[in-house]
Amino acid sequence: MDRVANAGSRAYRSELRAQQADDTKARILDATVRVMAGGIATLSIPAVAREARVSVPTIYRHFGTKQGLLAAVYPHLERRAGRGELVMPSSIGQLREGVRTLLDHLESFDDLARAAMASPAAGEARALSMPRRLGLTRRMADTVEPPLSLTDRDRLARLLVILTSSAALRTWRDHLGVSADQAADEIEWVIRSVIAGAASGATKGKERTTP
Repeated sequence: MDRVANAGSRAYRSELRAQQADDTKARILDATVRVMAGGIATLSIPAVAREARVSVPTIYRHFGTKQGLLAAVYPHLERRAGRGELVMPSSIGQLREGVRTLLDHLESFDDLARAAMASPAAGEARALSMPRRLGLTRRMADTVEPPLSLTDRDRLARLLVILTSSAALRTWRDHLGVSADQAADEIEWVIRSVIAGAASGATKGKERTTP
């Protein structure tokens, strides 16, 4: 009987510690968003610690590095907005729906989240995520049939990063005033026009070199 009671007590303490750790991480991430929304150019761990009212070592214990903290900000904003983890499209065929999903996620952010993502400090998070984003868009470029040249696939991957960035999507939505469906259609049109142009250029190049 004592063994059962002790086992239950240990499980309860373990669950409690896990919940406390999750609460602390959420508090640190909320503080990070508030600091970023303040318009600072560079995010510092001490500034976040002061805002969250925790020690600097506590932040490092939960996130490991400043890069780890910044990488966790966007997923935290997604959860706070009541959305699941964002899944990027894996092919050009999925691009339109992927853009529509990205715009839906932007719409779900509150004013504080939007200010944080538009702040200079958010540039650090974007720079850290760039290799991963380029990898994702390069995989999309690799699905084009017939295959483009390696150079053109790299160019297409970079263009996809630009057109699906939050800044570009906000331009379509806020400055051009178009609907999410129209923005998705126009971005897809741009990409498919570029693909067609690259394919046409490759064909003409082959014709010129054919004896």
